[in-house]
Amino acid sequence: MTDYFDLSTVELSENGFGLFSLGHFAWLIIGLIFTVIMSSIYRKTSRKSLMRKIVSLSALFLEIFKAVLLACQGQYGIGRLPLHLCGIAVYIIFVHSFFSNTKLWQYMYAFCFPGALFALIFPDWSYYPLFNFLTSASFEIHILIVCYILMQLYDTKPDIKSAPLNLLIMLSLAVPVYVFDKLTNTNYMFLNWPVMPLTVFSFLGSPGYLLGYIPLTAVCWMVMYLPFIHRNNP
Repeated sequence: MTDYFDLSTVELSENGFGLFSLGHFAWLIIGLIFTVIMSSIYRKTSRKSLMRKIVSLSALFLEIFKAVLLACQGQYGIGRLPLHLCGIAVYIIFVHSFFSNTKLWQYMYAFCFPGALFALIFPDWSYYPLFNFLTSASFEIHILIVCYILMQLYDTKPDIKSAPLNLLIMLSLAVPVYVFDKLTNTNYMFLNWPVMPLTVFSFLGSPGYLLGYIPLTAVCWMVMYLPFIHRNNP
């Protein structure tokens, strides 16, 4: 149990659970089942507000507890700040769960949802052991973000017309994070060097690979919005 809470593992460790390993796929299946069950419950319950708060507070508790545990072990440094898109999303869904806002949900669906989904498919914490708190908490936090956003599809339908505002919000977050990355040599939002799947665009150099966000976003939005366009425009 002591090893479970040992967060001192370093990158390139041979003890990591590994990308697309059996353990990785197990977590993806768990996340899928959890999201389907929670969405089904949310659809039928009359206490939707309470459910949203429970999910958002669970993600926030895990994020804060993870930070405290890292700090206690001397592992919380400038590279551990909540400046990744999903780290910010934890606080956004917390605010949204208490002050429900359609425009904010549209932004979460447009960017936080695909961001969390990509993080689950290409976890950058795969160098940690499978039986480790950081591994568990990281998967759980991202699953909770995806679940929080998707279960509200019963309340709010995605609207592609909100894209300009969503892009404006995203840029207002990304620009200062990019500057921070350059000043501190960190890689929040993966704006300083590419990781999967952005490595496909590595041939463009840096910061050229950032252009890869354009086709990735376009493909994601096609999949995410096309099923709802005819519903929003009868």
